[in-house]
Amino acid sequence: MTAFDQPPAGPHDPQFRCAVWTQAQGVDPIGSAESFDAMILVEWPLPWPHDVSEIPALAKAARAPGVRVMAVVPDHDQSRDGLRRVVHRWRVRTNELVGVDHRVAVAEIPALLDSLIEDPFRDSSRWSTAVGEAPPEVLVCAHGRRDTCCGRWGTRLHIELAARGCDARVWRCSHTGGHRFAPTAITLPEGRAWASVDADLLEGVVARTATVADLAEHDRGTTGLGMWAQVVERALFNEYGWGWLSTNVTRAETTIAPNQQHATVTLEWEGGRATGEVEVTRTLPVLVCGSPPELAQKSAPELRLSSLEMG
Repeated sequence: MTAFDQPPAGPHDPQFRCAVWTQAQGVDPIGSAESFDAMILVEWPLPWPHDVSEIPALAKAARAPGVRVMAVVPDHDQSRDGLRRVVHRWRVRTNELVGVDHRVAVAEIPALLDSLIEDPFRDSSRWSTAVGEAPPEVLVCAHGRRDTCCGRWGTRLHIELAARGCDARVWRCSHTGGHRFAPTAITLPEGRAWASVDADLLEGVVARTATVADLAEHDRGTTGLGMWAQVVERALFNEYGWGWLSTNVTRAETTIAPNQQHATVTLEWEGGRATGEVEVTRTLPVLVCGSPPELAQKSAPELRLSSLEMG
């Protein structure tokens, strides 16, 4: 759905832009969503370093296990009083992270983050810094120092989506993972990651008007499960439609074969059970944007659901 009309500017070969190359290989993005059960968004002005953990005020929180800390470009209309917004979200079921908005002075951000990571699943809505419930949100990765494709196409997508005034708060955010699938996004409160997205797709996700089956090729998976289980969970999302996002997976068990090329996943929820066989179909290089595949330093598996048994 995303049209790459021209390559990002830069010194390297445009045919090896990571997102362009990955789309040309027809890679299924499922299983590439990073897993976490708590998230903290912090308004922090550009430029951002390669990793937000290099920002001193965010460094300690960014190292906290199980908590995803991300920078978002400040909303200047809301920050004229010198305060910054910090959004605290924690998982209450597989596809729901409830959220609370906080606003504090810049100097107070480290102390607030320290309090949040002490127990990231504690309800912070009654704290003195809280200003209300976090609304639905769309995080569009536009972290140019991390990846050229995200910096260009993510920035363009953020501008377009924000201008449309969709029924969600739209942030330009730091690295979401999976830059090879740029432009990438995470939608909240469901905490689902998306690949090769455009504004129409994201509006359809926010409004729940998109046909779920049409989203499959863009669905990287729920952040509430690991990579193998994400493959089975996507099949259930396709089977049950939007109502599935209100279902809580009460048990997730994954048995990985010794060769790491196959796994058996069992998911259980109230009134249902599914067992899926998931296999690696191929392993592809993760390009350093602008450099050919043979210079890649990392690789990633492409996963496929080979069978699914319900009941």
